[in-house]
Amino acid sequence: MTKSLFNYAKRLIRPRWQIGIVENSLEGIVNGEELRVQWPANPFHDRWFADPFVLSVNGNEVTLLVEDFRYKDGKGRISRIIVDMERNSIVSCKTILDGGHYSFPAILRKEGRIFFYPEQSRQGKLELFEYCPATETCEYVGTLSDEPLTDAIIYKGVIYSTQLPEPNGKVLNSFLFQVSCFKLGNEEKEYYVEESVARNAGDFFECGGKVYRPAQECNRWYGNALSIQLYENGEFKEVRRIPRMHTLNSYQGVTVVDRKIFPFKWVYRLLRRTDK
Repeated sequence: MTKSLFNYAKRLIRPRWQIGIVENSLEGIVNGEELRVQWPANPFHDRWFADPFVLSVNGNEVTLLVEDFRYKDGKGRISRIIVDMERNSIVSCKTILDGGHYSFPAILRKEGRIFFYPEQSRQGKLELFEYCPATETCEYVGTLSDEPLTDAIIYKGVIYSTQLPEPNGKVLNSFLFQVSCFKLGNEEKEYYVEESVARNAGDFFECGGKVYRPAQECNRWYGNALSIQLYENGEFKEVRRIPRMHTLNSYQGVTVVDRKIFPFKWVYRLLRRTDK
């Protein structure tokens, strides 16, 4: 097998991410129901999508902001995709933010406006952008932090995030944040956990009068499982762990997730050993 053919074969069978729409209610998810997920087809064969956040829901169409990872250049950008629930397929994709490597486009809604602050720790900072639904474009607003924050989430005036060089570790940092002027304050607290479940896996959500945080369980590898944690009295306590899931977000009654898949797992492992 020639080197070029070898690399092409490895690209075809390498792991990728897949976005899903959850049929369970948030109550069902928190209470331990078996997850029922609809996995829309991805017609774009030169890329995968991950880190979904719900922009809007209109009938059978769910509009998401996602990481759009292209095989050709090996980096992520932020795109708007539309999922047709009836057809169970992604039907549209438009790039919103490109340039560096971007992922995890967390959404902040304020006074009818839509902002997002994507993960960009490779660039060593965290920036805020405003999304315009009418033109499906975004504008730079400002820099929230000059620290390499990873998968940051803003909840009630506080930014929660892990940081490089240990983004998948056991420490979750929190920083005071002034939403009125988008200004980051001093560090408020560090949360230490016994396992590698500190990194955010989506926005905080409320269910049954309680607050929960999705977190990534990275004990074995990145994206190994999803940890649903109750946030109470300033502490986080896991109430459920969902294997093979990576992120979870919910808005307007629709909950989205993603997972890492290996289309040809044994072939991929064989080629990796051959390449060493």
